[in-house]
Amino acid sequence: MSHDTLMKIGELARRTDKTVRALHHYETLDLLAPAHRTKGGFRLYDEGSVERIAYIDRLQRLGLSLAEIRALVEQWATGESPAASMQQLKQSYRTRLADVRQKLSDLQALERELADSLAFLEGCRTCGVVDEPHDACGGCARADEAADGLTLITGLTTAH
Repeated sequence: MSHDTLMKIGELARRTDKTVRALHHYETLDLLAPAHRTKGGFRLYDEGSVERIAYIDRLQRLGLSLAEIRALVEQWATGESPAASMQQLKQSYRTRLADVRQKLSDLQALERELADSLAFLEGCRTCGVVDEPHDACGGCARADEAADGLTLITGLTTAH
């Protein structure tokens, strides 16, 4: 193994936009291991470490905790066979895919409600009522229009 391709933990932290402390934490959780140690005890990492950190980051973005990631990595490494490990990984990914699809659906519904609420509010520009907004909106002739699924509007105008 060429030491020219290895990096110290500070360089690894810079390359992965993580703190040295976070990388040490990954090591204590057995999510990351140095590729080599110098005679002086310095940890040295390779490109595989960069990939592992990207993997951890991606799984965290999917909503997995570090403990869940550790369990996933452990299952992969200790499966009865490569095929069994693949099956476990596929099941975990299927579950996450379903979660992501549900979140996307929820976000799309929120997007529609935001767009509809903005369109409703655009129609309020010509409102000639000079009362406080919360008083004026409560008696607005367009209140029925807002009541049709615009929680982002009715949540403000009907609250007391």
